[in-house]
Amino acid sequence: MSFDQLMPIFLSSKASTVSPDLPFRFTGGFAMSSKAEGVLMLAQGLYSMFAQAVIFPNLAKRFGCLNIFKTTVILWPLLYLLVPFTVLLPRSYRLLGICFCLLWRTTAQALTYPPNNIMLTNSAPSMLVLGAINGVAGSTASLCRAFGPTITGFIHSKGLGIGVSGLSWWITGLVCILGAAESLLMEEPKLSDSNTDLIDEEAINDFTMINPLSIDAAIVAARREEHHDADGDSKTPEDRLHPGTESAT
Repeated sequence: MSFDQLMPIFLSSKASTVSPDLPFRFTGGFAMSSKAEGVLMLAQGLYSMFAQAVIFPNLAKRFGCLNIFKTTVILWPLLYLLVPFTVLLPRSYRLLGICFCLLWRTTAQALTYPPNNIMLTNSAPSMLVLGAINGVAGSTASLCRAFGPTITGFIHSKGLGIGVSGLSWWITGLVCILGAAESLLMEEPKLSDSNTDLIDEEAINDFTMINPLSIDAAIVAARREEHHDADGDSKTPEDRLHPGTESAT
């Protein structure tokens, strides 16, 4: 979210005329036109479709969702730490550097979002609370989309004021480091046979509250009772209750 906000600003910012004071005090961007940015975003979107449809399924089949998620999240902070330094590359290598960063980011996104959703679903203790879990997760993501760009935009403006254009990138990278450390504590849930039976039972109770076979059996029994009553109308109630009385008499 912060990346999507900061990258267009970084690409469209004017090139700096001030000599950088390494390692951290430097400003400027790539001075790209809106047309050039649009082409990059288009290529990023097309590659994102390919990564999610081809790269992620094959890697997930081989290494598992959790391993892919951990590896990608651990490497993600490096991206935020390196992006600002691409402006210091020689002019002939700058476009290559920014394309490499966009490729890295798009691949990382394709390898973290699907596993996150899959593991969130698998971690639900019951199918009956799956909707609530997904609702809370969606609300939290929306909250981050609302406040993330606002906070990083404020930090970016403060960084430009002190001559450090990479301040917002590096602070975001520190937040990613915290997320990477948290990911090391994650474990993939394992469903036992009893849990699987419980989930199946809950699904049956939730989606088929009335068994159609029970309804058919009840209809057949009612018809048989009606037919039996029609055949025995000549008998008295006592005879129906005690069918052996008539034969005894």
